[in-house]
Amino acid sequence: MNEEKDKSAEEDVSLMLAAKAGELDAFSSIVKKHQNALMNFFRRCGVYSDVEDIAQETFLKLYRVRSTYEAKAKFTTFLYLLARQVLIDYIRKQERRANVLEKYSEDAPQFESPNEHKGEEDDVLAALDTLTPALRETIVLVVMQGMAYQEAADILGVPLGTIKSRVSVGLERLKAYLSKEK
Repeated sequence: MNEEKDKSAEEDVSLMLAAKAGELDAFSSIVKKHQNALMNFFRRCGVYSDVEDIAQETFLKLYRVRSTYEAKAKFTTFLYLLARQVLIDYIRKQERRANVLEKYSEDAPQFESPNEHKGEEDDVLAALDTLTPALRETIVLVVMQGMAYQEAADILGVPLGTIKSRVSVGLERLKAYLSKEK
């Protein structure tokens, strides 16, 4: 299994270096290889309706910075750093939009929204919604995306011990929430 991961990581680096050199087919291969995992990352971080758009924005950002890429760390670390930046920008934009809508929607009729959380996967997403953003990001990267603790620490810019602590606390809170639901 580790050999497969190592081989995949090496393939990612050589594809990105080829994309840096201008090979569009290599960049296309990167997109095809990582788009589903990236969209899952965004869904698990609480983005439901604009997943494809922000995944596309991440790949556009990757394309724009391809000339600066250096294979100092795993390619996925580089990709998820960009994805996290896009996610933060998206959340800020949504917050600004919500503030504007709040100002102008006080007189508008209010409707109940349909239950967004149905089934087991949605129960997990509902449980993730109860976590702080820091815990949620950590759980998504380590548990749900299967990243190593060190890679998550590199992406989030925190010490390894913080990642371990967040995983422990986050899993306990998820367990408590999900056991309440039954």
